[in-house]
Amino acid sequence: MRTLLAFVILLPAVTAAFAQQPEPNEKMRTISVRGEGTVATTPDQVRVSVQVSTREESASTAMRSASSKTQAILTLLKNLGVDEKSIQTSRVNVSPVYDYSRQIQPPPIVGYTSSNDFTVLFKGKLMEKVGEFMDKAVAAGAANFGGLQYESSKQREIEREALKKAADDAKARAEVLAKQLGASLGQVTTISESLSGGGPGPMLMRGNAMMEASSAAPVMQGELSIRADVHVVFELK
Repeated sequence: MRTLLAFVILLPAVTAAFAQQPEPNEKMRTISVRGEGTVATTPDQVRVSVQVSTREESASTAMRSASSKTQAILTLLKNLGVDEKSIQTSRVNVSPVYDYSRQIQPPPIVGYTSSNDFTVLFKGKLMEKVGEFMDKAVAAGAANFGGLQYESSKQREIEREALKKAADDAKARAEVLAKQLGASLGQVTTISESLSGGGPGPMLMRGNAMMEASSAAPVMQGELSIRADVHVVFELK
């Protein structure tokens, strides 16, 4: 009897709880916009890729030859005032050279090549010496220059400024569209972003082209531009 009474008493409360639940919300209205922001600055450092390559009859001789040429270039960099911390080795390689013309299997080894790849970061005033370095590096035994990558020491700050501009642009676009269509902006539901940019295109030089360019031609640093793109979805009220 007590159990039945308890059930009768609780039943109205459960019924009331179900009755108080809100009706399902209408489908949320949103607006999706894209914003752009660009910040331009003068690069204050440039990264140069250098390769030294030699070919000799034995692997050990090839390695010694490549090391000797590399050391000559490192001495050149030191004399120009480049700090050792600004030089980074990216690849060291020794490979056999095969003679495929004899049609022998396996093809005979006729020599070995050894290469040292490294990058050099020229900062501030040292950027003015890039042309001189390339000129003298050719004479010292550099085989290839992989490219000139212009950078800014304030990269993060520039990226954040570009993102702020892109966010402001996205909001302004959304406000114009919403007002024109009789709505107003609500909360932000999603945000995505991407960054891109750079300075003058990379320059690839090798062989005779390097020898012809070994007159210390001026290197133009140009302008570094960072662009941010943001995609934002707003609620509409």
